[in-house]
Amino acid sequence: MRNALYRGALWLGYRALILKWRLRRPTLHGACVAVWHEGRLLLIRNSYRRGETLPGGNLRRRESPRAAAQRELAEEVGIDVNEDELTFCCAVHTRGRYADSHTHVFEIEFEDEPNPTIDEREVVWAGFCP
Repeated sequence: MRNALYRGALWLGYRALILKWRLRRPTLHGACVAVWHEGRLLLIRNSYRRGETLPGGNLRRRESPRAAAQRELAEEVGIDVNEDELTFCCAVHTRGRYADSHTHVFEIEFEDEPNPTIDEREVVWAGFCP
């Protein structure tokens, strides 16, 4: 019951954020991590959005993209890595319906399959996909 209430609050908060973005049209700065194991990619599904995505999120004030990627990976799927283990891939600039985004993409490959753990509130599913 508590998780359902939390997911509902996240859903409402995300909708309010979209409304704010529509009015202000900000440029968002974020980071995400492609986690690889044996040619498969770790994807997650958030409770407040449709579809699957890489673990990641927005940068905090004065936070580097690499530090944000490390933090988001730990927060969203419970995988702790050192910043220097993340390899920078590219920066992706997109113009969205409500906001523009500048996302730094990092990657890491594991020999042994990591065991993602999710909170079932913000992240409701995580798994390796071909």
